[in-house]
Amino acid sequence: MSAKIQLRFLILILVSAGLGLTLVKHFRHGYPMLPRKQTPVWSVEARISFRAKGDPVKVNFAVPGTQEAFGVLGESGSSQDYGYTAAAPLGEKEPFSRYVTWSRQEAKGQQELYYRIDIYQRPTLLRTEFPSTPVVLDPQFEEGPLALSIQEILGQAKQRSADAESFTSQLIQILQNPDDQNAQTLLRVADTELRRLKLLNTLINKGGYESHLIRALELGETQARQSLRQMVLLVDREQNSASLFEWGNPLALDPEGLLAWQRGGPSLIEVFGGSGAKVEYSVIRQDLPLNFVLEQAEAYGENNLMNLSLSSLSFDQQSSFRLLLMIPFGALVVVIIRNLVGIKTSGTFMPILLAMAFLKTQLLTGVILFVIVVSVGLIMRAYLSKLDLLLVPRISAVVVVVIGIMVSFGLMGAKFDIALMQSVTLFPTIILAWTVERLSVLWEEDGPKEVITQTAGSLFVAILAYVVMGSDTLRYQAFVFPELLLVVLAVILALGQYSGYRLSELFRFAPLVKAAEGTEA
Repeated sequence: MSAKIQLRFLILILVSAGLGLTLVKHFRHGYPMLPRKQTPVWSVEARISFRAKGDPVKVNFAVPGTQEAFGVLGESGSSQDYGYTAAAPLGEKEPFSRYVTWSRQEAKGQQELYYRIDIYQRPTLLRTEFPSTPVVLDPQFEEGPLALSIQEILGQAKQRSADAESFTSQLIQILQNPDDQNAQTLLRVADTELRRLKLLNTLINKGGYESHLIRALELGETQARQSLRQMVLLVDREQNSASLFEWGNPLALDPEGLLAWQRGGPSLIEVFGGSGAKVEYSVIRQDLPLNFVLEQAEAYGENNLMNLSLSSLSFDQQSSFRLLLMIPFGALVVVIIRNLVGIKTSGTFMPILLAMAFLKTQLLTGVILFVIVVSVGLIMRAYLSKLDLLLVPRISAVVVVVIGIMVSFGLMGAKFDIALMQSVTLFPTIILAWTVERLSVLWEEDGPKEVITQTAGSLFVAILAYVVMGSDTLRYQAFVFPELLLVVLAVILALGQYSGYRLSELFRFAPLVKAAEGTEA
């Protein structure tokens, strides 16, 4: 296989891998392609109050688990003089079956416990499996007149329905019919809303469909003193869907904004050593940048696959990588300008380093300082050349001189409070010294015109690289999607095969083309 074919295969692999990983992050995990996209985040606080009897106290409280539409950023519990045991980590148990526990050796009188959880709306739905758990039917519905009433109601609902959702809707309508004797017989036993929901859940399961009792919290704007809504979750395995129903409403509810707090299981709250438990919920909503929210979710450990992202690093490391990841884009600018346009620069990567310095000093300040330092350095280099020094000592002397210039500027800037001079310390000292040496040699060999040409070219490319590397959108994409560097590498490799005319050469040879056309005419 020839080198050209190998290179094309390599470019194809790099582009496919870079774009593929980026699209997976965007569409699968919801990372936005543009910064500043926001998503709602709700802080939910549950206030638990009860009266302790003076004995050892233990409180078990159900908390939300994995959800399709909502993710967890963090959770905590607080109370005075109580031990707190956090819920099982997300993903280790089935959805909606996590519990936190408070305990204390002895407590008496009115007690208050607090649980807080931060919920965010997922940018893409997470497919959540609803494990099929056995439903324990009330024995009184298994025989006698109640069993006969159930059979009659199930027969009517089956005849009038075509699927799980329509079957549930028919059941609710039949049970609400005041003229239906079978329904009234069942409702005399199920005399509370919770018991009626349990009855509905029993009928759905006896009808051959799957449903579960859940308690849901409405996530809207900021609200205080909310309570949970009791519902039936209907699971349709064939359609791979789920629907919510409340007692008295035959229409399926819109699940948007409803957080399933608990599904099935024992009671919402169990208090041992106390009585009169009451739970009140307060909700505060705020909109935060989506990328920040997803980073917090990763830090919490909800998404183990994405824990390898740069956002898991410390803030200092993140800051360093944000700048480091922009260097390949600066290199791409240099390749395009030198290989396609044909502008000469002083060295290959000098413009990139200058652009990095401009990001710290601002563009105009950086250009002025660069011109001043290089000009003074060239004057000193011209004097040192008269001393007949060898190459290494001469370069070392230039380094010392350049550092002396930068120190002098820094001291003068601090003394007279001149921000322009204080910014000189942000420049790469060794590179400036080497640039001065390189330009001075070029001055001796090719004259001042070539020095001016390469210095101007370096500044022009550095300014272009500064514009590219300073783009907030590009910096965000490079940090969130570092696999895009594979695409940048592929483009650089592709440009490495270009051997045609540069743009500057087209202008350079334009007179020859015109002369040849005149001769032919």
